[in-house]
This record gives sequence, C-alpha cells and structure tokens, in this order.
Amino acid sequence: MIENATNEEVQGQIETEKEREGLKVLITSENPQEDLIAKLSNLEIDVQWQKIAEPLTGLEDTFTFRHLKPVFDYAEKNGIDLVIAVDSTYDKFTLGVRKLVSGSFVLLNIHHTSLILAKLLLENHGSLSCKKSIFITDLLEKLFAKHDASITTIPNLPTPLKEHADFLMSEPDETLFISENQEILLKGQQDSLGYLLSRLILAAKKAKSEDHTLFDSLIAIYTDYGFQREKNLAVSIEEPSQKLFFKKVIARLKKKPPLTLGMTEITSIEDLSNGTLKNLLSGRIIPSKSPAANALQVQLGNNSRFLIFPTEQKINFFFTSHGKLIKKDDFTTLSQQFDQRVVKLLSEINRLGLEN
Repeated sequence: MIENATNEEVQGQIETEKEREGLKVLITSENPQEDLIAKLSNLEIDVQWQKIAEPLTGLEDTFTFRHLKPVFDYAEKNGIDLVIAVDSTYDKFTLGVRKLVSGSFVLLNIHHTSLILAKLLLENHGSLSCKKSIFITDLLEKLFAKHDASITTIPNLPTPLKEHADFLMSEPDETLFISENQEILLKGQQDSLGYLLSRLILAAKKAKSEDHTLFDSLIAIYTDYGFQREKNLAVSIEEPSQKLFFKKVIARLKKKPPLTLGMTEITSIEDLSNGTLKNLLSGRIIPSKSPAANALQVQLGNNSRFLIFPTEQKINFFFTSHGKLIKKDDFTTLSQQFDQRVVKLLSEINRLGLEN
C-alpha cells in the first residue's frame, strides 16, 4: 500500500510539473504581432515572437522548412512546443510541430493543417461548411461527409481572400475557406486568424498534457480516413515556347494518351473542360464529378493521380497519392518516396511534349 501511495504521489507530481510547464509557442513573422500575441496569451500559454529569418518573396510564396530552419533551430534549443509562421496580411500561416513531445520539428503544409483544423471545427461548429481550392486535399471531403457537413471544391478560388469582399459576402457565416496559397479564413469571426490559431493552440495544449502533439492528431486522421500525400508545383508559361510545349502535352493526353507513363499504367483521363472521364482500360466514357475547369486529371494505376491546370502565367501540377494506413514512423519515408515519384512523373510528362 505504501508503494502504491508513493507511485500515486510521484504521478501527481509529474502531472503538476507538466501543467506548470504548459505549452510554449513561438510566433514568427516579418512584422511584430502584438495584438495576436496578447490574444493568444489569454489561453494561459507561454507565447513569444521572433522576426522571421527570410520573409516570403514573389518567387517563394509559401513557407518551407528551409525557409524556417533558423526558427526551428531556436525553438529546439529553447524548449518551444509549437512554431507558427504567420503572414497576417493574407490570412496565411503554417505550423511547425514536434513529432514527439521532445522530438524534432516537422513542418505541416496546407493540407496537413487544413485537416487538423477542419476536424477541430467540425467537432465544435454545428453549421460549418467549407469552400476549398481544387489544389487542396480531397481527404477533407471524407472528413466533412462523416459530419454531414457541406464542402465544395472551387477551381478558381479568388486570392488573396480578404480582397474579394463580394465573393465572401455571398457565403454564409461559419464557412471555412481554404486556398492553395496557405490562406485559411473562417467567415463570421471578427478575428479569423486569431480564432483559428487559438483552436489549434488549445488542441496542442491538451495534446501535450497527454504526452502527444498535433502530429499525433494528423496521424489519427490518416488512420481513420487513409494516408494521403499532396504536392502542388507551378511552372511559368509566360515564355511562348513554354506555353506551346505544355499545350502539346495536354493535347497529347486528350487526343492520343499513352497507356503508361514511364512504368506506371494510366487508368483514366478526366477532362474537366467538357465534364467527361475516359477509362483507358475499357474505353468507356462517363460524366465527370469534378468541377468544370480548363484542366485535366490523370489517374494512375498505383493509387496516384495528377491534375494539370494551366492559367495565363503558369501551369499547375497537383500530384496526389493515397494509401490505407500510416504509422507515425512511416511518415517521413512515405513522404520522401512520394517526392521521388513526383520527380519521375514530371520527367515522363515532359517527355510527352518532346515526342513527335
């Protein structure tokens, strides 16, 4: 009995120590965020600000691990639990979370962040709906379907979101907007950015008290709905020769598609411009369920697909791969394998434009 009592006392002491430590959050941005930090401090966390080492530029308009590495190095040395990189001008942010409570940092991209945030909001907002870019993970559709909530994919989601008042006004409150450019906005919240970050921080605070992190929340979503990896790449086509080259690639895929791309079988080609999906194995053509757009979606036989979406200035390639289950330890390996697959696919897509 004495031993049991001692163990309980020790356990209680450990839990008290955890509570005293609390959650340590680092906000990094180009400009100070006094108002945001004051609001987040009310959540009883230790929050501080640091100037971002390399501000975003026109060439790099999304946060990357390389871009934030100095901040992560500082965070690891100073026991920070959560890093939030903010561009408040455009409601743009991303998260750096620890893989383990005391482990190294992992940078969550817009797909990871939108999944975690949407799950938190769906559990607390009965009337939540969503408008997402076509370049955002379709795992969100499974998540919203589970909660019987409305979600719509928009081919041309206007950004920056803040600057399109007419578009926002046409949607009801409690609508979550997610653009491919790491912008997330919840209509009806006066301070959308502050509110969304507070939801994430409260979830991170709770996770830490249970010896987990937001990374565990992401893995739990993948466990429930299947693992998915996404990558969006854009190539400039302002050069006339580049525009003609990719026009040839798209024409080839539409009119005389190859049966394979490299060593991978092409199973179907979906033409979003005329709303048709052609099964290359059977030759059958059925109506497409995707939104209308000047784009092509190619489905491959290895549970991967890619979307080709040209605009006036650039051509977007959105690659997606999915599987049944993922363990925490598999995350980095699967992500690296996917990146290698994307490089090979790009090479094969380019080859289509070189063929006579």
